[in-house]
Amino acid sequence: MHCKTVENSIKTSVVKVYGITQDPETKNYMMVMQYAKNGSLRNYLDKNYDKLNWKTKLYDLLNISFGLSRIHKKELIHRDLYIGNILKFPNFVSITDMGLCKPTDYNEMENAKNSTYGVLPYVAPEILRGQNFTKAADIYSFGLRPRFSNIKVPQLIVHLIKRCLDANPLNRPKVEEIYDILYVLSFRFRDQLQKQIIKAEEINNSLPTSKSLQIDISQLIIKGNSGDICSSSIS
Repeated sequence: MHCKTVENSIKTSVVKVYGITQDPETKNYMMVMQYAKNGSLRNYLDKNYDKLNWKTKLYDLLNISFGLSRIHKKELIHRDLYIGNILKFPNFVSITDMGLCKPTDYNEMENAKNSTYGVLPYVAPEILRGQNFTKAADIYSFGLRPRFSNIKVPQLIVHLIKRCLDANPLNRPKVEEIYDILYVLSFRFRDQLQKQIIKAEEINNSLPTSKSLQIDISQLIIKGNSGDICSSSIS
C-alpha cells in the first residue's frame, strides 16, 4: 500500500519504502523505510511544541492532508491515522504504517470478524457502531479529538476541526477541501489568521507549561477556516 501512494520526491507525504529484508535469526520479514530521526510527530511535539509557531504547524498539516489525499485518490483508506503514525523529518512530515490500509470497496463484514482496530480516540463514531470504514472515517481521525481546556486556539482552526469531527460522516469535508483551506490560510488569508494567532499565543504564553499540557496541545495539530479571535473548547 505504501508503494501505491508514494511520490517520486525527496520530501514525501507518505513514507517511502525502499524494499524488504529478513531477520537472519527470527526469519521475520521487515520493510526498509525512510529513517525519521525525530520519530513520530507525537514524540516530536511532546518535546518541541512550545518552540513551534503556527506557520510550522500549518505547513505540517498541509503535508498530512496532501499525504491523505494521495491515499484517497488511489481509492484507499488508511484506517489507522493518528499522530503516532505520522513521522517527523527535518523539513516535513509523512504518513506511515499502512498495515490496516484497505481499498474503499473493502467490506469488513464479508472479510473479517466484526472487530474495531486503531487508537480509540481517533476512531470515528460510526466505526464504533459497526459500520464499514469510509474515507470520512480518515477525515475524523485527521481532525483528532482535542480537549483544549484553557488552551486558546485561533477560531479559523477550530471551525475546520469541528467539521472534521462531525458525527455525521456525510457532513465532513473531503480531504481535497481540507488541503485547499489550509493552503488558503497559509498563503492567502495569512494576515487574518495571524491576528488570531497573535491573540491566542498571548493567552497561551500566560498559561503554565507541563508535559501533560503539551500532549493535549499536540492533539490540536489540525486545520482552519473563518471566524472570530480564539476559542478554548470544542463541543
